[in-house]
Amino acid sequence: METTEIKKTTDRRALFVVGVVLACVLVAALAAAAIVYARHRLNPATVAPTKVNEPAAEKTVHFPLPSEVRGVYITASTASSFNNFTALLAKVKAKGANTIVLDVKASGGALAFEPTSSALKAEAPVKILIADLDRLVASVHDNGFYLIARFPVFEDPAFAGKNPTLALHQTGGGLWHDAHGLAWLDPSAQAAWKYTADIAKELYARGFDEVQFDYVRFATDGSTSKIVYPSYDPKRENMRSVIGRFFAYMDNELRGAGIPISVDVFGFTTWHQTDLGIGQWYADALSHFDFVSAMVYPSHYPAGTLHFKNPAEHPYEIVVDSLKKGGEVVTRLSADPTHPHLATQRPWIQAFNMGAVYTPAMITAQIKAARDAGSSGFLLWNAANNYSSLPDLTK
Repeated sequence: METTEIKKTTDRRALFVVGVVLACVLVAALAAAAIVYARHRLNPATVAPTKVNEPAAEKTVHFPLPSEVRGVYITASTASSFNNFTALLAKVKAKGANTIVLDVKASGGALAFEPTSSALKAEAPVKILIADLDRLVASVHDNGFYLIARFPVFEDPAFAGKNPTLALHQTGGGLWHDAHGLAWLDPSAQAAWKYTADIAKELYARGFDEVQFDYVRFATDGSTSKIVYPSYDPKRENMRSVIGRFFAYMDNELRGAGIPISVDVFGFTTWHQTDLGIGQWYADALSHFDFVSAMVYPSHYPAGTLHFKNPAEHPYEIVVDSLKKGGEVVTRLSADPTHPHLATQRPWIQAFNMGAVYTPAMITAQIKAARDAGSSGFLLWNAANNYSSLPDLTK
């Protein structure tokens, strides 16, 4: 009897406790709902919908910019073999390189990788040179390199072939081709600008640390008098203005979104404050990019430059003089408050035989010239990716 009463009392107490707990939970839930409702009423944007079983998006991690960029150029063809590519990384790292400039277009202009963004799906290449771009990017970073995506802009036979209304034509019909048989885009065609920006955005989202544009100019090396432009009208706008507008567009679309950008220009743009008949003006480039890379290859300067019969034999003098002339433009622009964010000079230097056999000492001379001129680093060009003659780049 006593045992039964105790059990009944215990059961009643248990039920009472459970009831109290449930009531508290209900009150708390109602209070929370009221708070959420009130916040939503005040500002619907502050309340995000709950997503069940959805993993958080991974944020792309970018490698920090080295205090001095010591870069080497690598083609998409070399990168098509992952083993060869990583072997080359090891070789140039042992020489002190800390930056890779990688082509992301094939020689014919087609993308060298499979794009993932909807904006580039139509431009997916038939032949993919870089089979696993994400693996390659990870490998570069794992080896301690800053990674720059480099590609030509207006020299693009692949995009010109798919989009003939944006391409240069020749009198009499058909696409215009330069002396190397390559088709070009009209630099004033804004659809080509957007395509360029879309490539840059995808590459940065996939881990590249910077995007570099080459062939940002009007076409040369061919019968330019026979060019018919689909949109450019020389009676309404000069070449400098067109290229300047392209620079400003990339500045707004990319640098404005936090994407570091750089541009390659002819070496002589630092010497002559004109557009050289191709639209490139050094001051305009400095005003819209993070880094400007003048191609100051000594072999590309004509006989008589600085009174040298063969400028290729005088790498230090040619490079330092070119960059000091560019530095004068930087100084002048720095005094103008309308140019608050100027690029730094980071030249392309010669690591190939032309005009002279380029020994390690001659490469070192160019590196010293870049440093003496106050550059933020240097990039070594060898189209064959043969860097067997590299000196110690840190000295």
